[in-house]
Amino acid sequence: MSKIEIYTWQYCPFCIKAKNLLNKKNIQFTEYKIDGDEAARDEMSLRASGRRSLPQIFINDEGIGGCDDLYELEKENKLDNLLL
Repeated sequence: MSKIEIYTWQYCPFCIKAKNLLNKKNIQFTEYKIDGDEAARDEMSLRASGRRSLPQIFINDEGIGGCDDLYELEKENKLDNLLL
């Protein structure tokens, strides 16, 4: 089972969309709600090769990007293999 982590803001529509896809697939994930927490955002950015946009999604400690990247993996039928 893969370790899935996602950094979010509570009302971010892209964060909600990404979480909806993971929930639809019954994937358990750890969510880091970093609303207004610049130290947490800096930590996320270090993990995400400098990216500061939200959400940032990690599968087995590897950054895959944000919501669009997650949906692109799903569209290309590559997401399920990463989530096993």
